[in-house]
Amino acid sequence: EQVQPRDIHKPFRLPIDRVFTMEGFGTVVTGTSMEGTLHQGDKVTIYPSGKAARVRSLQVHGKPVAAAFAGQRTAVNLAGIKKEDVARGDVLAPPDSMLPSQMLDVRLDILKGCQRSITSGQRLHFHHGAGDTLCKLVLLGTEHLSPGERGFAQLRFAHPVCVKQGDRFVVRFYSPLETVGGGVVLDSNPPKHKAKDP
Repeated sequence: EQVQPRDIHKPFRLPIDRVFTMEGFGTVVTGTSMEGTLHQGDKVTIYPSGKAARVRSLQVHGKPVAAAFAGQRTAVNLAGIKKEDVARGDVLAPPDSMLPSQMLDVRLDILKGCQRSITSGQRLHFHHGAGDTLCKLVLLGTEHLSPGERGFAQLRFAHPVCVKQGDRFVVRFYSPLETVGGGVVLDSNPPKHKAKDP
């Protein structure tokens, strides 16, 4: 009763966790809708590549529907795009509704049970939606964060990611794969910061 309902009035957003081809239908993507409403016939874009497609049909929990809403497990049959043009971790959303970025400003919370401190310059796995992307950590105002501490940071990526302000994420050490903590995106398309910037 205390859980806030998802917003079905924002632009639709679906992190893609599976991509496959069905004979007679073509490319199908699946995921759990994060926000918004998607209708049969809608034009959509695959982010971060920017490839365009159209919604041929929709299913929610295996049943055909005319529209899919935030929070629902959704399968989308796409027209105008090949299976090879889509990958796990991509995001399905309306045209011009997202801006790919290679840097994010974040608030980072380190788990109390984390076994080691993190230092500026470390490589981390960034988990968001269905994606797992490597990033470089640039801590702001400090050189390291210890277990249980909170700080601000800029995450820098070799390849573009598509997130929005307010999104939550998890980070894990590059090696060995241990969960560091998580946080919230403060700016999804920031300028490059120096470590000593206020």
